[in-house]
Amino acid sequence: MSDDIGKGGVRSVQLALDVLEQVAGAQGEIGVSELAVKLATTKGSVFRHLKTLVERGYLSQNPATSRYRLGIRTYVLGQAAASGIDLLSASGDAMRDLREELGLSVVLSVLEGGRLTVVTTSLGKASLEIGVRPGTELQLHCNAQGKVALAFVRHLMDEWASRTNLQRHTEHTLVDPKALEGEVQQVRLNGYAVAIEEETRGICALAAPIFNGANELVGTLAIVGTVQHIPRQPLDSQIEALRRSALRISWNLGYKGSFSSTHLN
Repeated sequence: MSDDIGKGGVRSVQLALDVLEQVAGAQGEIGVSELAVKLATTKGSVFRHLKTLVERGYLSQNPATSRYRLGIRTYVLGQAAASGIDLLSASGDAMRDLREELGLSVVLSVLEGGRLTVVTTSLGKASLEIGVRPGTELQLHCNAQGKVALAFVRHLMDEWASRTNLQRHTEHTLVDPKALEGEVQQVRLNGYAVAIEEETRGICALAAPIFNGANELVGTLAIVGTVQHIPRQPLDSQIEALRRSALRISWNLGYKGSFSSTHLN
């Protein structure tokens, strides 16, 4: 082990992961003292990491016993990872070709349990690197990928249309549920979504749906760039290339439809 590993923040991350793995491998719930013994560290150190993991939803604590078990966030990420494996293998060539064709960053996301999570990003060719970290959970109202999810999964749109506290990120963010619903209807008709500076100023995105063999939306494919590279009225060439690549991935997953096919689950 190098000197860098085992010091400071890296050591803290290692211990947090060790705690998470020990809880995952326990038969039922596990307590602080047991974890400290297994990890050969102090109860205080273990407790600090447990507290953070509980706050982030990766672990949960039984209030009756004060013992710990896996939390819902761990389950969601596990499901996304499992779903993302097939999606990744089906997407590699299409993502690479799309990046080469357009020179823009390409982002692949998986939809699982109503959550849209980034699986991988292929950075574009511009000197300014624009991407989204794998594992990032996307809000659905303020980016192109989210609008695709809302457009092709009915219960998601029903849920978001009832919200009255949509978070505003920029002056372009849609925070009126009715306006959002209207744009989502247009996404359904067009087969792709656009988000111009809605989540981050200066950053724009186009996204298209990825379907599986059961005609279910399983993810999204997006291109991301600055306003100089993706204009407010995106180029037809960008839209066509994106939709063609998303369809290619869908076919790899067993989808039998075409550009004109739309599905609302």
